[in-house]
Amino acid sequence: MLHVRVGDMLMFGATGGRVLEGGTTVELMGVFSPGVVSDDGRVLSPAGPPTSALFRALQSGQARIELIRGDPWQGTPERREIAIIVTA
Repeated sequence: MLHVRVGDMLMFGATGGRVLEGGTTVELMGVFSPGVVSDDGRVLSPAGPPTSALFRALQSGQARIELIRGDPWQGTPERREIAIIVTA
């Protein structure tokens, strides 16, 4: 169980994620890949799946999220559930 405060951002190393319960308590902000801005302003990013899932604690309550890790195109991804308690 993970204890956090309202307004906290939670970043996990994952190729995907979703809120299973408590969608008014925690929200998935998105799943991201790293990138670098070149000298000429172009965004350079590596090929491959995303590497981080970002969640935000919205209000007090309980939530349950699922994280997905591994290459979604090769093999079976690993899934992990995490219970979260958000306090003010």
